[in-house]
Amino acid sequence: MNRMIPRGGAATALALAASVLAACGGSDSGDSSTTAAGKGATRLAFELTDTGCTPSKATVPAGAVTIVATNPGTAKTDEFELKNADGIIMGERENLAPGLSSDFTLTLQPGRYILNCSFQNEQRDNGTLVVTGTAVAAKAATPAEVADAVTAYKAYLQRESGELLTHTQAFVAALKGGDTQQAKDLFGPTRSHYEQIEPIAESFGDLDPQIDARVNDVADKAKWTGFHRIEQILWQQSTTQGTGAYADKLLADVKRLDGSIAGLDLQAAQIANGAVALLDEVSNRKITGEEDRYSHTDLADFQGNFDGAREAFETLKPALAASGDQALIDQVHAQIVKVQAGLDRYRRNTPLGFALYSALTPQDRRRFAQQIAALAEPMSLVAGKLLQQR
Repeated sequence: MNRMIPRGGAATALALAASVLAACGGSDSGDSSTTAAGKGATRLAFELTDTGCTPSKATVPAGAVTIVATNPGTAKTDEFELKNADGIIMGERENLAPGLSSDFTLTLQPGRYILNCSFQNEQRDNGTLVVTGTAVAAKAATPAEVADAVTAYKAYLQRESGELLTHTQAFVAALKGGDTQQAKDLFGPTRSHYEQIEPIAESFGDLDPQIDARVNDVADKAKWTGFHRIEQILWQQSTTQGTGAYADKLLADVKRLDGSIAGLDLQAAQIANGAVALLDEVSNRKITGEEDRYSHTDLADFQGNFDGAREAFETLKPALAASGDQALIDQVHAQIVKVQAGLDRYRRNTPLGFALYSALTPQDRRRFAQQIAALAEPMSLVAGKLLQQR
């Protein structure tokens, strides 16, 4: 994607965000205006606030759009989502702590879209983006390599979803059979398949929180379900008792996810944006160890997120090569090698395949976060490059 705000100090990010907002002329009192930005893309900026985001109503012409989300200081909103009229997430940025900015790029067709600026998966749907004008080039006009990338990535999603379903069935069988150790051994490897396709799961509304919410993500703890609810029982109580209903729901939700993927309508830019989201999830949030706080199996999640981002890039690489972006390919590939080498340092001969999170030193965590961020930086340029091919 065309990243306007570099990954650097908060002051620099905020200064750049302010200049973008000034160019866009947005205000909370009405629709924002936009300016065309390099090579046909239109830039549209939003600020996170305590109650949502501003502007709450925006208008943009159809075509390539780069959306910038900036958090100037609120601790009550840390996510920005753009959803279509059916509630499917088209693009998002999470973990936007005060002082941070991020962006994503998509090709938007005419219509009304939903803006959801929230905190930890809370559903607010508090704004509207209206896309005007006429429809942009149809899929038939998309370069062959881009169309092939979308086809290849969908095939990958279906394979991983199938693997997730198979492993979840084995995990649920262990829970139902009362085999606590087997269930613990299967927990991390099963979730790794989910982590690879997490951005797609998140696009299906309530599926992601039902499958993967942490306790602090749920306002009503009685409604907490999914992997982490089961994880809490397995490790805190060291038993499978009480997991039956959660296991049944988890399997049903994973089946629903698996059945939904075939009908996805994806853009190449969405694939690239999802890869960056996976990397940001690790470097900004999961690196703290909060994801698998009871089992400490976080490193398997790291590998899953990284595998998902790498596969997304691999499917897009032929399209980048066709447009003459070999230098970007080489830059991303060099960072991919470094991240995998960093992960390999923590491999262990255990069912999980990795050391537990508690084995990492502060220096280990800092180094790994830096490696992931160094990969996310060039990866964030990919969506914009793809949109220039249209």
